[in-house]
Amino acid sequence: MNSGGRSMCTSSFIQNEIINTFGHLIQSQIVINVRKSIFYSVLADETTDISQIEQFSLCVRYVEDQSYKIREHFLTFVPFYDVTGAGLDNTVLETLSITGLDLKKMRRQGYDGAATMRGQFRGVQASIKEKLPLALYTHCSSHSLNLCLSDASNIPSIRNCMGFIKEVCRFFHMSAKRTGILKSMTSNCCPEQKKKETYFIM
Repeated sequence: MNSGGRSMCTSSFIQNEIINTFGHLIQSQIVINVRKSIFYSVLADETTDISQIEQFSLCVRYVEDQSYKIREHFLTFVPFYDVTGAGLDNTVLETLSITGLDLKKMRRQGYDGAATMRGQFRGVQASIKEKLPLALYTHCSSHSLNLCLSDASNIPSIRNCMGFIKEVCRFFHMSAKRTGILKSMTSNCCPEQKKKETYFIM
């Protein structure tokens, strides 16, 4: 309001500052909601960004205080350089402490199946469980499902079936007329269905 008429606030510096401000506000609200809950879980995975810096993506899972609904929110990205179990363990715990979460309320930790994460003796889960005995480890169900799908894709019959479904979707997707006929037939076959739109995932 106090800036000149030529101030557009479109520079990369201003845009990054606005994004960071919104990010901090969203993160603060998530932390407030988690702190209201009795317990919470931590989900973490490691990834490499475009600048080849390894980062932890941390998520929290908790039961909402008033509605008793299970919520799962992304918390933050954390760059790390020590890839050992102890180093990653310190990264997780320090980040949770800095954001204002009570470590004693952690009851679950979920990671993928990498040895560094799930290792029974030197993995992140073992190191955290040694400090927080009530924080039980669970192999991420989404990662387990991904592994199952990857293995199943090696079976010729399943691979051919998925390819056939993809070709059928492409057949309708490439023609508005065919899509209209499909919608009409779907309405006639399933009149009780409320959702009439047809979407294709390519």
